Amino acid sequence: MEKFTYENIQSYQSFSTIEEMDQAVRGFLYLHKSSLSDSTLNVLTFIWRHSVKVIGVSFAKYDTIADAIEISRRTVIRAMKKLESLGIIKKIPTARMNGKQGVNLLIIQPFQSIDQLKNNMSPHDVTPPVTPIKTENKQSSLCENKTKPSYVSTENGVDHQPINDSELNMIDSIDIQHLDTSFLPESVHKDFVQAAKPFFSAMDIYKLWKRVLIAYHKLNLQRFLDDVIDTVIDAFKQTVFAKKMNRIHSTFEGYFYRVVYAMLLVEVRRENRGYLYDFIGE
Repeated sequence: MEKFTYENIQSYQSFSTIEEMDQAVRGFLYLHKSSLSDSTLNVLTFIWRHSVKVIGVSFAKYDTIADAIEISRRTVIRAMKKLESLGIIKKIPTARMNGKQGVNLLIIQPFQSIDQLKNNMSPHDVTPPVTPIKTENKQSSLCENKTKPSYVSTENGVDHQPINDSELNMIDSIDIQHLDTSFLPESVHKDFVQAAKPFFSAMDIYKLWKRVLIAYHKLNLQRFLDDVIDTVIDAFKQTVFAKKMNRIHSTFEGYFYRVVYAMLLVEVRRENRGYLYDFIGE
């Protein structure tokens, strides 16, 4: 049984970047989402969102997960067994510093991305069983004039409703700045989105959130990002106020990064007042 220390946790990091982890989870959902219950999906989403400190590794307790998504502990255990059987989660038991049993490390496993799955998929899996054969002299009909069905992948799976080429061109022509916040990936904290959306587009919110992640990882904060999200939102509000007071002489994004870094640094100093392993659970 592994000792529950930060060094041991780091040794189980399963991805080099958050983007790689996101691609793995999305690939898994593309393949298995239809066979998963809502509870299992919610458990996976919670683990996914809480695996950014050490990328791909969560050490949230079952009780913590159950309370957060409002299901029973037994349901969490069933969901974990399902996710383990499908190969997306690996569970590693740990021991506390005093030798007693600790929490489990929940490790997201590498998985094929959506693009890889599509490339490996047989044409029969994505096209109708009968393909019309065109002839030179055959008169056109409504059926022949229909465009070949296409399939649009979503963040968590695939929408199997066929769309035509003109609709695809419409998607390509949409200005990304006009997308609303419902298009943001799950990894962007919903409370931060709620605070920022009156002022910024989805793309700008995404850029600001990346600044939060950079500061969080650089400072090596021991607590989950969820635990300091109020501090992050306060930093955003201070930056908005500074903008309104014409105090920002560079970019909003750069100023926000400096404010959130400084405020999270205060949280790091508070952590360092205690013992090095204060982050270990009961």
